[in-house]
Amino acid sequence: MKKLFALIAVMGYLTSSLSAQTETPMSSEGSQHNIMLGAGAVNGLYIIVKNADKIQSGDTTSFFAGITTNSVKPLYFIKYESKLGKRHTLGLNFANSGIVIGGIVRDSFFLTDQGVLTQANLDVTYRSRSLNLRYNYLFNTSEAFQVYWGLGIGIRGNSISVKTNSPNMKNSGLLPDLPLVSMPTMGFESTLGFRGKIQEHLGWYAEMGISKAVFQAGLSYRF
Repeated sequence: MKKLFALIAVMGYLTSSLSAQTETPMSSEGSQHNIMLGAGAVNGLYIIVKNADKIQSGDTTSFFAGITTNSVKPLYFIKYESKLGKRHTLGLNFANSGIVIGGIVRDSFFLTDQGVLTQANLDVTYRSRSLNLRYNYLFNTSEAFQVYWGLGIGIRGNSISVKTNSPNMKNSGLLPDLPLVSMPTMGFESTLGFRGKIQEHLGWYAEMGISKAVFQAGLSYRF
């Protein structure tokens, strides 16, 4: 967590420094800053999880004898950017995603404290959050409608947790790769975007490409 806060501070400093050092004066008619809030669609892991019960059905060799939970967490984006010139912006992009999958574990019967024979169930929750320093190149400078390309690099934090009713599975090394999955990794994104004006400060945006979602769209506020 300390590393994440340190990265945010560094990115914020770089953004403000580059904005202050640009030699291109800003037009008084344009907006200097932009905040965007959007939701994502089409994520490969989400598609697999939502169809896990169908994929698992009839497979006698799978880990789960039956899927009881296959849900996804909100997939959203929060972006901030500042103009460096007529065609260049720099900012930060925070993205969040996550899934929950669980079910009855195959061949996992155990006796409870009351002596009842019970089959173990297991729920796995995975979350991924990324914070990227993002550069955008604007192909046109119109405030009413813009086409742009963006590239972001930063850090991705992963977390995974397991919940089970089986005392034999708890702290038993059932999933030995959990620490590896939970390690922070590099965040990356590259998307083609479109955005337009709804009112003086309010707008919309849409992007597609390499990110936590193939498609994303939302609202923006310029000031």
